[in-house]
Amino acid sequence: MITVVIPCYKEPDAMQTIRSLFGCERGDFKTEIIVVVNSYRIDSAEIIALNRRSYNEICGFAFGSKTANFFLTPVWVDNLPGHQTGAGLPRKLGMDEAIRRFHGNKSGVIASLDADCTVEKNYLTEIDRNFRQYDLNSATIAFHHPVEHLDEADPLRQATVQYEMYLHYYRSALEYCGYPYPYFTVGSAFAVTAETYAKVGGMGKQQSGEDFYFLQKVFPLGKTRFIDTTCVYPAARLSDRVPFGTGTALQKMLRENRAVKMTYRFEAFKSLKMLFDGLDALFGQPAETVDAFIPNLPEYLALFLQADRFAEKIAEINQHTATLSAFRKRFFDYFNAFKIVKYLNFVHPDYLAFGDVESQANMGLR
Repeated sequence: MITVVIPCYKEPDAMQTIRSLFGCERGDFKTEIIVVVNSYRIDSAEIIALNRRSYNEICGFAFGSKTANFFLTPVWVDNLPGHQTGAGLPRKLGMDEAIRRFHGNKSGVIASLDADCTVEKNYLTEIDRNFRQYDLNSATIAFHHPVEHLDEADPLRQATVQYEMYLHYYRSALEYCGYPYPYFTVGSAFAVTAETYAKVGGMGKQQSGEDFYFLQKVFPLGKTRFIDTTCVYPAARLSDRVPFGTGTALQKMLRENRAVKMTYRFEAFKSLKMLFDGLDALFGQPAETVDAFIPNLPEYLALFLQADRFAEKIAEINQHTATLSAFRKRFFDYFNAFKIVKYLNFVHPDYLAFGDVESQANMGLR
């Protein structure tokens, strides 16, 4: 069984997403679509009325479209707590409900989608095939923000192209430097098994970035695959609902009248590659060896590691690991995606100036 979970807040066109899913190819598995239409205590009467209209429309469609193996479940959740809106809590509510409805089926798959997306016709069958064929714990799915209908000079099109380029650049840079989990963390383009979801404690309630935090717990479990044989199409649109994410990034670029997305320099990732390439030589070594290793790295990376008490951390990791594979696993539990972001923000702009994303991406291709 595949359950697609869709948080829906202030979405007048949510039916476009649902019709896209109902237009998908169907296989020999059950599919349930859970749409969590949600409102918060701080919401205006207008927003609540819009949500109610969406919910009623979805209910009407669900009533007339249900089959034994393919059905839609609308869920109305209002008066949610919090001083700001976000997708974390409703996404969690929907996924927790999916787990309950699996009735102990550990291999059931939860796919995460948003209410502004459409999908390829083989979206469901490719998720099913990949999880079965490769015995996956999780998968990330190819995505593309459609902007081809916009004029080439349209600022929204330009900003969206730049931002999507940044997402691909960042993932490729992680892969280049040797980070073992170089996967996209897009909330509308991933899937996990019920067993994996439960194992990591479920989705978080963060106002924003809940997908990133959740997937950083999932990836170290292994058996993750990037599915590029289908595609999710999130809408290219502005948003100020959450502190970060695609809509917020586009809003910021347009507000600042920037046609070019600035990003971390590829040089910072080349330095990380030096660290990760030399990692095995630190296994089982005394503190003196680690202390001698750090000055051979670029100055800004060495300064970051010293401030982070790197030598002490390596000594601790060595103390608790007996094999190289265990050492590497524990190291990347420590030097994880959060630590990499912290390092990149330490380096920029004090030691390296930000660069435009196109030039940095081109450097990574050389």
